[in-house]
Amino acid sequence: MKLTSALTVLASLSTASALRQKYCAKIDPETASGAKGYFTTTYSSNNEATFSLSLDMSDFTGEADSCTIENGLVYHVHSFWNNETVSSSANSFCGASYTGGHYDPSLACSSASEDAKDKCAAIGRTADQGYEYPCNSDDFGDGHLASCELGDLSGKFGELKGGDRYFYTSHKDTLAPFVANYKETDDNANMWSSVVFHCKDDASRLVCADLVEC
Repeated sequence: MKLTSALTVLASLSTASALRQKYCAKIDPETASGAKGYFTTTYSSNNEATFSLSLDMSDFTGEADSCTIENGLVYHVHSFWNNETVSSSANSFCGASYTGGHYDPSLACSSASEDAKDKCAAIGRTADQGYEYPCNSDDFGDGHLASCELGDLSGKFGELKGGDRYFYTSHKDTLAPFVANYKETDDNANMWSSVVFHCKDDASRLVCADLVEC
């Protein structure tokens, strides 16, 4: 099955409950090493969503030495949230054991896909197999929706730029993470549960938060 066809099938499975569904994440400076802000995504019909975010990193104290925040951030919807006592966190508490990999039901398969080690490998889509993840915001904007992981928001819409350590943006996502997979894994895809902000320089995980219905 072609990827575009697979996306259409997957989307059709998740539209029934999508209308006006809303998910929010709050980045609390008390638990996120001084970072503060929010991420919200509101769904309409046909699995489209509009998301907005604001992230103030001016008081953030947890960055790695190899990261210059002023160079920009990348951000993604990740598969789960295993921080049991807090709803936002930073650095090592945003690692794979706490938030998993990128939500990727269409198997676009970056090296950070939640499916990288199994489903992507099974279809020859790993770097070791010569595969190059094709996602970029220009192609996605031109309608090549299958080129990007559904959870790769900066891949779809561009990195966050904020020379003063303050980042904000808003976009309409024509192929957003499927409502049916919010905190639910099914036969077609793994779940999605969190948002993670990474350093552009070295992809280190800086800040993360749980997505809750709101």
